[in-house]
Amino acid sequence: MAKKLEAQGGRGGEEWDDGGAYENVKKVYVGQGDSGVVYVKFDYEKDGKIVSHEHGKQTLLGTEEFVVDPEDYITSVKIYYEKLFGSPIEIVTALIFKTFKGKTSQPFGLTSGEEAELGGGKIVGFHGTSSDLIHSLGAYIIPSSTPLTPSSNTIPAQGGDGGVAWDDGVHDSVKKIYVGQGDSCVTYFKADYEKASKPVLGSDHGKKTLLGAEEFVLGPDEYVTAVSGYYDKIFSVDAPAIVSLKFKTNKRTSIPYGLEGGTEFVLEKKDHKIVGFYGQAGEYLYKLGVNVAPIAK
Repeated sequence: MAKKLEAQGGRGGEEWDDGGAYENVKKVYVGQGDSGVVYVKFDYEKDGKIVSHEHGKQTLLGTEEFVVDPEDYITSVKIYYEKLFGSPIEIVTALIFKTFKGKTSQPFGLTSGEEAELGGGKIVGFHGTSSDLIHSLGAYIIPSSTPLTPSSNTIPAQGGDGGVAWDDGVHDSVKKIYVGQGDSCVTYFKADYEKASKPVLGSDHGKKTLLGAEEFVLGPDEYVTAVSGYYDKIFSVDAPAIVSLKFKTNKRTSIPYGLEGGTEFVLEKKDHKIVGFYGQAGEYLYKLGVNVAPIAK
């Protein structure tokens, strides 16, 4: 049974719902207008046949396409939205799709305004609201059935049970980590990776505060071997959240990002390096886990 993730964006337009009873999303079409995304169409796969649903209104600008490769599937969509000039109604200004194998679409539209992300599994359907514009987008997800690459292992996530699940998948190495803090806990996390000698830009998880994010940059022959940290129940936060993170590489250890206190945890496996992060986030980073792969001798 697919889980329905709430639509992100504005409140305008009519509701539509493609349902979550498909096997996969094979192709996405996005049409832009003067002020944002005006049209979406999805090609779904069901029982070996393609089923298409379209929403909004195409303009003379036509559509751009994102094709999902065979044996791959969409794991997340990033949604940017803001109020239409001179109007209380919010519209979707841009969409970015990401797949299990690390393929990321170009931004369809202008990445401005508020930002939200849907993910945490395999996306098998979409729902939302539209008029002549796309006002919001939600998704149906099922647990990822594809095993992680055979040479990798997953270390269970640590922290509290809040927010929405996310998973960056598996890469060859971690190149850069961003950690953003709030008053009392970590609110934002992002990692950039390398796969097949190409850079893979990570997705944002959680929410940046005015404090911004600190960066931990890895050198050419450097890799992350362990992550340690603390999680704690913070006043007025609905579930225990990560309050501090520290990263260990084959060459050094980072400063602690955040205040150390609460329940301590370590994510590591002997003779392995970290090749991907996953966890749960909302307004805060609630939980963090890692995917690891053997260090090549």
